[in-house]
Amino acid sequence: MLVRIIFFLSIIFNSTLSIAECKFNTSNYISELKNPKNIRFIEIETPKSQQYVRNFIRTLSSSFESEFILPKYKKNFFAKINVEYPFGRCEFEGKIRQSGDWPDHIKVKNGNPFRSLDVKLNSGNILNAVKFKLLIPETRNSQNEILGSLILKELGFITPETFEVFTKINGIKNVMIFQEKSEKELLERNNRKEGPIFEGDEELLWNYDDFKIHELENASLAKLLNENWFSKGKNNQIITLKAFQKLQLAYLDYIQYHIKSKTIMYPNLNKNDVFINYHLLLEIMNGHHALRPHNRKYYHNFYLDSFEPIYYDGMFELSKPIMKFSKEIYSNTQKLKINKYLGLLNDKSIRIKLKDKFDSRVVTGNDGFFKKSLNQIIKNLEYAKKNISSDIFLINNRPQNEQNRNNYFESHVNQNLDQFILEDVRISQKKYEVKMISILNKEKISKNISVNDMAEILSENRLANERVIFLPQNNIFDNGSFNFKTMDFNGGQVIYSQNMKMNVNYKEKIIDLNQSFSNDWILFSNATFDNWKIVFKGKPNNDEDKNFQNINQYGMSGCVNFYNSSFNGSILKLQNGKCEDSINIVNSFGRIKSIEVKAAFSDAVDIDFSKINIDQGIIDKAGNDCLDFSGGEYEINNVILSNCNDKAISIGEMSNFNSADVSIKNSGIGIASKDSSISKIQNVNLNNVDICLSAYNKKQEFYGGIIGLENIICNNFLKKTNKDSQSNIVVKKWN
Repeated sequence: MLVRIIFFLSIIFNSTLSIAECKFNTSNYISELKNPKNIRFIEIETPKSQQYVRNFIRTLSSSFESEFILPKYKKNFFAKINVEYPFGRCEFEGKIRQSGDWPDHIKVKNGNPFRSLDVKLNSGNILNAVKFKLLIPETRNSQNEILGSLILKELGFITPETFEVFTKINGIKNVMIFQEKSEKELLERNNRKEGPIFEGDEELLWNYDDFKIHELENASLAKLLNENWFSKGKNNQIITLKAFQKLQLAYLDYIQYHIKSKTIMYPNLNKNDVFINYHLLLEIMNGHHALRPHNRKYYHNFYLDSFEPIYYDGMFELSKPIMKFSKEIYSNTQKLKINKYLGLLNDKSIRIKLKDKFDSRVVTGNDGFFKKSLNQIIKNLEYAKKNISSDIFLINNRPQNEQNRNNYFESHVNQNLDQFILEDVRISQKKYEVKMISILNKEKISKNISVNDMAEILSENRLANERVIFLPQNNIFDNGSFNFKTMDFNGGQVIYSQNMKMNVNYKEKIIDLNQSFSNDWILFSNATFDNWKIVFKGKPNNDEDKNFQNINQYGMSGCVNFYNSSFNGSILKLQNGKCEDSINIVNSFGRIKSIEVKAAFSDAVDIDFSKINIDQGIIDKAGNDCLDFSGGEYEINNVILSNCNDKAISIGEMSNFNSADVSIKNSGIGIASKDSSISKIQNVNLNNVDICLSAYNKKQEFYGGIIGLENIICNNFLKKTNKDSQSNIVVKKWN
């Protein structure tokens, strides 16, 4: 019997999920919690306040003597961190410590202590960030940092969330700049899948072993920031090590050819457009501070097998004419980019959007800063376009050869600086066989180290008490196992494993894919699929693979992968995919006519950071989820799902999901909407499922989830529906 009533389910989800300590249901305010304008203030209290004050005094006094903040004073303190919103309060616990290197990050203001802080929340988040900085505004040129970050993001670069906020730290009120740190949450916010993040290593720059400040800049290379990602599995490690080796070579090249002129770095070797354009924009906005190698941060995009810059600490001066312009490094390609940037920044709708975002991120007033700065940036772009040489500049044709390495060693000898160089790496089961050599005394060490030891070398440039630099002589894992095939296709590129059999019928618009081995894969990048049909036949391996990982050595999680591609009336038909995802679609958009998947080893369909409409989906038998959506906008008209071992439909990570008709049978969970996701469905028919509906908060950086239904048929519905205290399930009719 259908009951006509709006029913708010109040069953607590019985699980060990992390719940944010907010005094309100976060799913009721998903949109508001994404807007920094709704943060009234952030309050921080340190229970051991006397120790905190003593640390402040010692840090302040030592900075006068040493001219910078000594690392030994950057101690962690337990803190209670509260956030006040118009609709309620969130109370968290976490750690805080002194942030910054220079003395401008710590001072006395109006007789009270005032310092920049690094903050780490143990649970919960603020604007989806769990690690962030609270900075004295002057250390980032105040509102220049906020507007500069917004403009870079609008132009396609990875930038941290940055805004002004009222703070009250141990009772002392100030306005500070909130800026998220370079963690996986930043990547998710910028629609990137989690991957290796690197930054310039600063340890040698601050009076290391009595050297002067920045005296060892010609010895400072890079380090890994997210060692947790490295430690997730063997393939994560391989991806990280290969990327890191390329980045270290780029630092050697910079030291050899560019350090005196302080010009551009080329981490992608011969694929440098993104870094030249980034360099151009930072010069346009007078953000040269971000171009110093020790201030650089990098994300390795494994779909493109190249690095992308992560903006950090530019010290912008947006309202001033160009202070320095390296016209000799730019070519006509950059003139085309400048025209694109000018078109965007002169577009009225984009200017209004930027203004709205800027206004929501400042609390100290504007006073014409936005208009003056944006107009000056446009003038600077026009100046750059006129002054770029028309000659084509050949980018970085120098080979990355042994001479750079020898010069690096020679500089150590001249400066009497000793470090161990890790020059040979081999993976053996769950350990590494490594060879290291001391630069000065030529001591050689061969030993086996653990994954954790390797993570310490990559992230700290240390092993135990020794400085150890990852700088292998030969290409990592250059054993032929990384060979793949490539071809151009519909405006993009196809990359696929050597043994994948592909036949393309351009007349009929059909692509047939057949695996020779169960680990064969294919990636379509930047391609257009107008009325194309893709048929994939896997070669299942019936033996249980104990070493199965969710990504392969190239970072692909799917047997068939799409990146930055567009669909229009496409048909996807797959069976027997023995991958983490039979289909993985990332950063793509458009309409798919139908998706049919049979016998998926794990997830059948996984779509991330995309805007996709699907007319019909038919999936039978998945070892994990049948449909998995995250970080995007998705609409599916009709879907028939059966034999999904875990969730039939999983909607997560701030997604919006809409569907007309859903039929599910023989599955674990029918529909799960979690982590700031909103799901709206008209008709659902579930048969033989363990749980009909589930809404909850799983990941720390998100909030609760919402499910809204018009009609649902599910046996024993009330007992099979779960939600936590941060989520909502709204049903109009059920049976």
